[in-house]
Amino acid sequence: MTSLAREPIKKLLGYAMRAEIDSDRIYTEMSNRVKNPLLVQKFRILAFEEQRHKTVLEHLFQSMYPGDTPEVPEKVNSKLLPAMIIGPTSDLVDILRQAMEAEKSAQAFYLGLAKRVELGKKKILEYLSKVERSHYLMLRSEYTMARQFEDYGEKDIDKVVT
Repeated sequence: MTSLAREPIKKLLGYAMRAEIDSDRIYTEMSNRVKNPLLVQKFRILAFEEQRHKTVLEHLFQSMYPGDTPEVPEKVNSKLLPAMIIGPTSDLVDILRQAMEAEKSAQAFYLGLAKRVELGKKKILEYLSKVERSHYLMLRSEYTMARQFEDYGEKDIDKVVT
């Protein structure tokens, strides 16, 4: 397994940006795929927050490496941050499970990275870690609902339970 302690911080920030870009894309795709209006909005919120995280990371990078351009890889290093794999036939329960794992990994990633930077930057990364934790909790709640109601993603919630 790749270690956070061995990778250059510049490179880790690039991986983090890629993960945020990918998460934004997936949550946006999911907001267009599901029909449940509450779930649509939750996916949109997650996508928006992932966009913001990328911006925060870009600012953090510039504060640490003024004038440099971050190298954002084409795909995330799955040994550090697992990629979500969603196909046309992926079901909502599986997608939510993958998203939960991705958010949990991001939480740990940011906490680990926070240990390697100075205090002011540490606070930013700890903040990102806490937000990723909140994403995990939101997704866990949706995962529970999706497991209990087979067509949860396809209907308005009042039509699911009536």
